[in-house]
Parts: sequence; structure tokens; C-alpha cells
Amino acid sequence: MQALPSILITGAARGIGLATARYFLDRGWFVGLYDLDEEELDCVTHAFPAGRYCTGYMDVTKPQSIKLALERFTAITDNRLDVLVNNAGMIRVGDFDQTPLEEYQQMVAVNLQGPINCLYQALPWLIRTPHSRVVNMCSASAIYGNPELTVYAATKSAIQSLTEGWRLGLEKYDIHVAAVLPIYVKTRMVTDYVHQYRGLSEEDVSLTTEDIAVTIWKAVTGKKKTLWLVGRKTRLFHALRPFLPDRLARWLTKRELNYV
Repeated sequence: MQALPSILITGAARGIGLATARYFLDRGWFVGLYDLDEEELDCVTHAFPAGRYCTGYMDVTKPQSIKLALERFTAITDNRLDVLVNNAGMIRVGDFDQTPLEEYQQMVAVNLQGPINCLYQALPWLIRTPHSRVVNMCSASAIYGNPELTVYAATKSAIQSLTEGWRLGLEKYDIHVAAVLPIYVKTRMVTDYVHQYRGLSEEDVSLTTEDIAVTIWKAVTGKKKTLWLVGRKTRLFHALRPFLPDRLARWLTKRELNYV
């Protein structure tokens, strides 16, 4: 019997990662859910179909942790890794000087170094698996710097650049790399901090984790696009940005964020 297509998702205990795991499970894939929080993984996967998934600990800031998780995952999948989803991330909201430096350093380690570590460690299996794909969780904040999310937005801008470079560089191995750029999504990364945003309320957040899971599915099974833009405002600003003078782009950003 042919092995099921396999997908490994980081930061899978909740939010977009968990929604994506469920979406791929429902469509016949073998899913690996990896996170720092193994206890939470056990809670959220107790009703998942037996033999169709695995869970495990992974710290994306530690290459050895990633390598061990990959070895355990691919031991189950007959050395297949069809898709890697770099989803693990963290955020802090507020003026730059209001967050401890250590938390910014941790954010860079998780949001930027994490995907670099994961792809580097996963490459042997991605190369071995025909037509493999990598999906990086990016953000609409990558389009223009955000004064409330300075470091977070910078990491996501870097992820967009990495995605573009990786797509070009890894084509020789038949690996396609894409990034998903949503605007605010109903996850704890938004709802836990919504009171700290100057121009955002919970009513403004319409995208769901399922919306992003559907987009990830399209990025994996559909045409080979580099950037998948999610949300009307994301698509509009991304289309306009190359034609906007910097002064106008800054004004629009400040107006949208109520940052005056």
C-alpha cells in the first residue's frame, strides 16, 4: 500500500497550526503535530484517528530538537516528508521601548531563526520526497513596517525574503517554497493582545484559523505561487505598495493603525 502523503507542522498545539492539522487529516494525510507544549498536544489530539498522526516535542530554536523530531516523524512515514509548515511563532504588541530586550531576542529566535533551523534540518527528507513543498507562515505586517509590531513585522519581512530566495534556490531539488500572508486572524496571538492595539477591536478580526488552513491547503496542492495573500486589505495594500510614495505609504499605515 502506498504511504499517505505526510505533513509536519510546527506550533501545532493551537491556532493556525492545529486548524491546519485537522484540515489535512480530514483529507487523508498523515500529520505530524509538533510543539513545545506536549501536554496541550495530547489534549487537542485525543479524538484524532489512530494511526493517522503523531505528536512530539520540538523547540524550533534548537537544531538538535528539530532533528530528533524529524527522525522520529520520518521513521513512521517511511522517510517521506511531503510538506513542512513553518508555523511556530510569537508576538509582542506595543511601542518598541515598552518590551524587554530579551523578549525581542526570543521573538527573532522563534520567528526567524526557527524556520531557518527547521528547513535546514528537514532538507534531506524534502529532497528525498518527490514534489515536496514548504509553507512559511508570514504576515501582512511584512508589507510595511508596523510601529506596534516593529520586531515581529521585521521577522515576517525577513521570512518573505527567505521564501523568495528559497523558492529560487531549491527548485533544483523539486522543492517548492511558499509563504502565507494573512492580516489579523482569530488566534491567541491576536485576541490575547487585542486591547494593546491602538486601532483594533475584536470585531475587526474576521479571518479564522480555518481560513488560513484552507489557504495552506491551496499552497500545498494548488499552483506554485510564492506569496499567498489572505484578506482584502492585505491584497489591496500589497498591490498598491510598489506604486505608493513612501510618504503616502506611511500616512496610510498610520491611519489604518490609528497611530497618531
